[in-house]
Amino acid sequence: MPVLVYTHYQCARVLLPGLFVVMVCCLATARAGFAETVSFALVGEPKYPRDFEHFDYVEPDAPKGGTLRQGTRVSFDTTNGMRFPGKMANELDYIYDTLMVRAEDEPASFYGLLARDVHATADFSRVTYDLQENATWHDGTRLTARDVVFTFRTVAKHGLPTYREILDGVEIKALSDTVVTFEAESADWRLLEFTATFPVFQADFWENRDVSKTTLDVPIGSGPYRVAKLDHNIQTVLERVPDYWGVDLPVNRGRWNFDQIVTDYYKDVSILVEAMRAGRIDVNREWSPLSWLQKYEGPALEEGRIVKRAFDNPRGASYEALVFNLRRPPLDDLRVRTALTLVFDSAFVRESFSGGLMTAPKAHFAGTIFAPEQFLTDGEAELLAPFREILPPGLFNAPQPPDFGELSARERIGLADRLLQDAGYIMNRGVRVNAQTGEALVLNHVGANASSRSVLNYYASVLDTIGVTLEVSYSDYVTASRMILNHEWDITSMGGRTRFPPGAEERAFWHSERALIPGYALAGAQDPALDAAIDQMTQSTDFEEMQAAARAFSRVLAWQRYLLPFWQNDQIWIAHRAQIGFPSRFSPGNFHYISSLFWIP
Repeated sequence: MPVLVYTHYQCARVLLPGLFVVMVCCLATARAGFAETVSFALVGEPKYPRDFEHFDYVEPDAPKGGTLRQGTRVSFDTTNGMRFPGKMANELDYIYDTLMVRAEDEPASFYGLLARDVHATADFSRVTYDLQENATWHDGTRLTARDVVFTFRTVAKHGLPTYREILDGVEIKALSDTVVTFEAESADWRLLEFTATFPVFQADFWENRDVSKTTLDVPIGSGPYRVAKLDHNIQTVLERVPDYWGVDLPVNRGRWNFDQIVTDYYKDVSILVEAMRAGRIDVNREWSPLSWLQKYEGPALEEGRIVKRAFDNPRGASYEALVFNLRRPPLDDLRVRTALTLVFDSAFVRESFSGGLMTAPKAHFAGTIFAPEQFLTDGEAELLAPFREILPPGLFNAPQPPDFGELSARERIGLADRLLQDAGYIMNRGVRVNAQTGEALVLNHVGANASSRSVLNYYASVLDTIGVTLEVSYSDYVTASRMILNHEWDITSMGGRTRFPPGAEERAFWHSERALIPGYALAGAQDPALDAAIDQMTQSTDFEEMQAAARAFSRVLAWQRYLLPFWQNDQIWIAHRAQIGFPSRFSPGNFHYISSLFWIP
């Protein structure tokens, strides 16, 4: 098995068949003030050359200073981001460094932050990082391979189930103060992606605490900000570190421009938007289409004190869907899932609850090279052939099942009734009951995002027309997440988006290997066709094989009706104070979009 090993001031690459390029570039200090870095790409080649100075989507000479105020509804219950269950405040990401930084304007390219070099076998079963020798914690001590080893060994034991699955069987060890290696038992490119982008925690701080428990102790970081105030689920205040060790790295130039970042916590999204209108918040990413259309109206918007911007999503369209818990009968029956889908009028929902802003949901991976076409390719047919007897026959002739849009509401209800009767559920005085036990068909929905409340209330009303009761409940983020991950629900909401390369999220949400273990496999699908597609996505280094697997996955997911997608959004919506500056080539790909904003002098 070939190993990629490079010394400083070299640039080399290995092109794996058809898809993967691992680019390792050590950036020489050709320009004063710039440190060495490293890059690799999982799709194509890295966009930025070995001597790049900054990402294109930042303003490299952005002014520094001022306080940015933001709001959130996402509560937290710990400062320990290595433990599950537990939710660390999102903004605490800013106090930590990662081994590498994912570029927002490329499908899947990463550039060195803590990592000065990276060495990987061609199948990614072994990854070695060489750390920056000048990386330091905020207390002045050096950041070493010991910290990296401690972080990932802790996550492997106590972390989110998805993370534990990636690190299962991986040997993690320090070869020196600056060199750490990860060696897996089998090929999996997720090992490199995950270890590159997970924050590194300080061993000295956390070894003196029980990492298996939650805590609100203020941690020590190594990143561009430190914690100045932490008032649990009320307010956090971060202050910029003036002597941040990584300030001159290309991945950081033009970023982290505010002296302070203040995050206020709100229990209701309407109050958060009202705070924006009243001038108590400077920037807000909006998720609700009706809120975007209606709730920012007023003098602040009319007079130009608030600006609304819609950006094309650089990661492609995102979709929202309802997911069925297949562990709970009768949701494990395709006839029941089809009936529950039949009465849901997606076109009506999009017009009534998004003001027409949302578009019709398409296939998983819609708008990308991984979306299925009308007929199966040879690669898809070969992959799905062993499962033909257990798959819906229409799958082999169309990428999506019928949406019943041509049927009237009356016809939909009639068809749903027949399907439910076939599945053993009859009507008894207006209530759908099990024909053998007489038990009423009552389903519960668990969620944390109250912005979908109108959609769920509509769904409950239409399910009532076929005698099915849907009980809708919302909790705070931490409570709802625990209930969802413990499988204490019948229906929940999820947001879907395309990640490149495909496979990592699909394995976490849909593979059967841990479907019955709390924390894993959202829907609990135990579908050998899905498993085969996911395995091929995550293990293949050939583009055509990966593409065929992704397309097959999308077909199976849709035709088995494991979820009910109701709309998709091609944009990202951000409202902000007029004095907030945006780079000319701004890319709002994820939560860290705030890192490239600045106050206009």
